[in-house]
Amino acid sequence: MGNLSGVVSRFKRFNLWLLLGAIQVFASVASAAPSQGIVSLDMCADQYALALLPRDEIAGLSMRAQHADSFYRQKAEGLPRRRASLETVLALRPRAVLRTWGGDARLIAGLKSHGIEIIQITDPPDVPATRAELLRIGAQLEQLQRAQQEAARMDSAVSAISKRGRAETVLYYTPSGYTAGPKTWVGELLKTMNYNVQAEQDYYAYLSPEAFLKLKPDVYALGFYEDRYAMRRVAGRHPLVRQKIARQKTIVMPSPAIACNAWYSAQALQEGMGR
Repeated sequence: MGNLSGVVSRFKRFNLWLLLGAIQVFASVASAAPSQGIVSLDMCADQYALALLPRDEIAGLSMRAQHADSFYRQKAEGLPRRRASLETVLALRPRAVLRTWGGDARLIAGLKSHGIEIIQITDPPDVPATRAELLRIGAQLEQLQRAQQEAARMDSAVSAISKRGRAETVLYYTPSGYTAGPKTWVGELLKTMNYNVQAEQDYYAYLSPEAFLKLKPDVYALGFYEDRYAMRRVAGRHPLVRQKIARQKTIVMPSPAIACNAWYSAQALQEGMGR
């Protein structure tokens, strides 16, 4: 009986040795595997990946890559979308991760600890600054020529939309009752279109229906009014507000133009509002 117990014990130790050996070999192979592709962590970063990278270099996009607010959503068709978790990203073994706001501090720290490069995109404060940011990211992705081509398209779109406003006063308004001042991204786009932004504050601020009705701009610029969910029980549904908007000249700001501070916003405005 004692001999049998010894045999069983040695057999178990042998199996454990085989298992540990297999794990070690697998880990060695995995660690030796070459890094490949770029992973994008959020929708705004997705646009850089989709515009600048060859499809076979995109290892993963965010879950919002095909959202209505994504300008290059059609290019995202057929490409993998991944959740921004450490386990998911590490399994893809990317050579770099692209982000604006996606991924929390723990995720970013975890990726850095594994030697993965983080390419951080900044929010440009105005339209000219988007060009410089596009070229900077293009250089980091080793796709400067593609970035220059995108910049040329942006310049053409800016030239086209700059003739639109004719110095009219414009009030930006969303279904939730918020307006935008001249120092916001929306304000910068409206100024690029040659409108004079009417606002009581420089930045984003709530504008009650009562305050809205007192203002008399030449044009209303509407943002996110095509979003049916956003239109439920909000200030923008007030009957007097809707009546005033209906009687006034309006423009609709396409959501891809205002969702991210980026170079393609001018093109989104040109395409979404007509040439």
